[in-house]
Amino acid sequence: MVRLMRTMAVAGALWLTAGAAWAGKLGLVDMEKVFQGYYKTSRSDSAFQKQKDVYSDHAKNLAAEIDAIKKQRDEQQEKSLNIALSDEVRADNRKGAEEKNGLYQEKKKEFKDFLTKTDKELQGKYLELRSEIVKEITEFLKKYGEREGFDLVLDSSGLTRNFIPVVIYHASSLDVTEAVLGELNKGHEAEVEEAKKKAAETGAAPLQQGGAAAVKDDKE
Repeated sequence: MVRLMRTMAVAGALWLTAGAAWAGKLGLVDMEKVFQGYYKTSRSDSAFQKQKDVYSDHAKNLAAEIDAIKKQRDEQQEKSLNIALSDEVRADNRKGAEEKNGLYQEKKKEFKDFLTKTDKELQGKYLELRSEIVKEITEFLKKYGEREGFDLVLDSSGLTRNFIPVVIYHASSLDVTEAVLGELNKGHEAEVEEAKKKAAETGAAPLQQGGAAAVKDDKE
């Protein structure tokens, strides 16, 4: 999406340079709004979130297992130092504590490796899904622009490298965002409204980036 915005920014700069001498038909579309309002974005977000939840649940289970092992290790360590117990019992607990500590360290590594692996997978999946949707919208806009007789269509949500809006001002008559969304979501209006309602309730944004690490790795 960032690359697309930069491309649009360059196109916008070229158009502005041409000034009044250019008399073609211009259209403006808020690509970010179209992306967020597209029904396929909501579908992808739902599937993406389900995968995140699966990974997150597994991470929580691993964390609980680690905590249980740590508790057993600490109890045996405490018994190994209890002079009220016989030497034999203390020795058995010392050995058991050492074994539990070895298992504890193995599980800690497994936990960290899992978080690293799943975060990488989710980041890649996020970029893949977003890229596919942006490509589909862009291809639609090319056909839409040609059909409607536009000579140039710019992204009004695009920013320059200095994070300055490419389009500072435009007449509302030039904006085709709602028309584009209407065509993209034709036949899926109910699905779009349901997605908006769900997003309002959860406060979630489409295709939120992030990994599976819902559990902080604060193991000793």
